[in-house]
Amino acid sequence: MNASAVSQDASVASARTSRGTLEHLTIRRRTTGEAAAARAQVMRRMRIALPVLAVILIAAFLLSTRTGGGDDAFLDDFADVRATTQNLSSVRPQFSGVDASGNPYEITADAMSQRAEAKDTVELDRPRAVTTGPDQQSVVSAKTGTFNTEDKRLLLKNGVTFERALGRDNYVLKTPAATVSIDDQTVVSEEGVDGAGPGGSTLKADRMNADNKSGAVVFEGNVSMRVYPKEIEKTDGADEPAPATENGDVE
Repeated sequence: MNASAVSQDASVASARTSRGTLEHLTIRRRTTGEAAAARAQVMRRMRIALPVLAVILIAAFLLSTRTGGGDDAFLDDFADVRATTQNLSSVRPQFSGVDASGNPYEITADAMSQRAEAKDTVELDRPRAVTTGPDQQSVVSAKTGTFNTEDKRLLLKNGVTFERALGRDNYVLKTPAATVSIDDQTVVSEEGVDGAGPGGSTLKADRMNADNKSGAVVFEGNVSMRVYPKEIEKTDGADEPAPATENGDVE
């Protein structure tokens, strides 16, 4: 057998082998539109069904652990627990600004606390308030107080001290309780005042209303005031004896 015959036989065998391989291949048809739509619908249903199934399984697990009775004593320990928010507190707080008429005011204290459910109200320890009017200034302090930041009203109690000028003299008045209204520029006490001024002067009344706008302080109810006259200052030479004549008479 010559070389050309061998080459021809090899080509024929290779062609048969290739044709046999192709005969065993599976021809897959392209997905139709209906099949694709059905598959997409199945996927959508699975996306809804799987989360629902997960929730059902979790609920069944929790129910089984609760009704099992093994952990009832542990769960009962937390039956009376209430959610609470910690109160706010601060040291040396300061509130300052201007009132409705543009006059400055300042409120300070040694400490402050605020309850979570009362956002506009703060409790003050040893508060001191300075309010200013056109021509007057009031200084009031106490052991305890409550300041409403919304309406700018300070309620003072327990040893309230009020310093105010009456005429040309400064008086220190004491009262069990008082209300300082920043925007109204008033200090009001309905529980009686008792004070003292320079030179032993004293003042008592059942009620007091101090107004920084007008500069007036009004006392009502059983008002009593004792004022001691000031000593008249002596002019220069008043203590020197008058010159005497030769006969001893005073001119």
